[in-house]
Amino acid sequence: MAAAPITRVRHQDINDILQPRHERRQELTGFDDVYSDIVHYIAYCTHRIWAERSVGLIYSHYDPAVTVNTPYGVTAGVEHVMASTLAMMQAFPDRESRLVDVAWTGNAEQGFYTSHFGQSTMTNRGPTVYGPATGRRAHIRHCADCQIKANQIHNEWLVRDNGALVRQLGLEPAEVAARLAAAEATSGVRAVVPGLPERSQGQRLPVALATPVHGRADRVRHMLHDVWNRRLFDRIALAYDPDCAVHTAPGLELDGVEGLQWYMIRMLAAFPDAELRIDHVCEVDETDGPIVAVRWTLVGTHRGVGLFGAATGRVATILGMSHFRFGHEGEDARIVEEWTVWDEIAVLKQLAAPVDAVTVA
Repeated sequence: MAAAPITRVRHQDINDILQPRHERRQELTGFDDVYSDIVHYIAYCTHRIWAERSVGLIYSHYDPAVTVNTPYGVTAGVEHVMASTLAMMQAFPDRESRLVDVAWTGNAEQGFYTSHFGQSTMTNRGPTVYGPATGRRAHIRHCADCQIKANQIHNEWLVRDNGALVRQLGLEPAEVAARLAAAEATSGVRAVVPGLPERSQGQRLPVALATPVHGRADRVRHMLHDVWNRRLFDRIALAYDPDCAVHTAPGLELDGVEGLQWYMIRMLAAFPDAELRIDHVCEVDETDGPIVAVRWTLVGTHRGVGLFGAATGRVATILGMSHFRFGHEGEDARIVEEWTVWDEIAVLKQLAAPVDAVTVA
């Protein structure tokens, strides 16, 4: 009898996914016996830690020297993962998460890479870095990319839509970010800006990618480069379905191509020299259409008035993650839905940092 297919998340019975399985659907050398494949591993171990409160599983599911990358910096070591998990649970003890989808690549021998996008609903019953408990309900999106081998996560990139969270807690994002920046400056910690935007060399204008296009992942690479770096906003209409749904930060819902074009123009008006760098791409077939997941970094100088207030002249780095769902019409299908998450509070914090607290790496 043929093995069951690798787990799909969308439109599946969640009760079937969030429980132990003892048959392998994929080679998982070194993984615990309760996992059937890499998607089941991500979905079920996350459920065990957060919903079942088996928090100690962090010690067996993360490398002791794990590196975690967030919009606020990089931490090393599993105890940082434990501390941040306990802090989140204290602040939002009734947090319920729904997994939107999981894209992945790799194998047991070389290691896996996963990108899992989720949404959480929760009540603020404990203190956060933003202040005391507000008692308010919040709904936010989040995404985590992980490098995994033999049951352990070795590297993780984690982004939450904290701009949407802060607003739902009844706070003002710019005020919260300024307070966090001031506290960091007095602590002696120096914010690090990883380089400056370099969209073009010398007087040469931004050019198209030289790499060929083979499949959806390459199409997404080229589309993102053309739109963000070459400012060819008309390419959005070629890549997206006219009635596309876009769920993006901070907590925004955009309908159709024109709404997405206006959103991108507003972002680039604030950072007119911005450069988008694509850090990782993976692809997977899902129940209602293929998913392409992209981890990206946008670096730009805040020279325009608009989304982030009056121009500050500061360089900001935005760590973001996007999942694009394509229609079923084959290789020529367009994007029908997009989920994107980035952290507005982290951006505003960079713009509010004292000048002498910033170091260019």
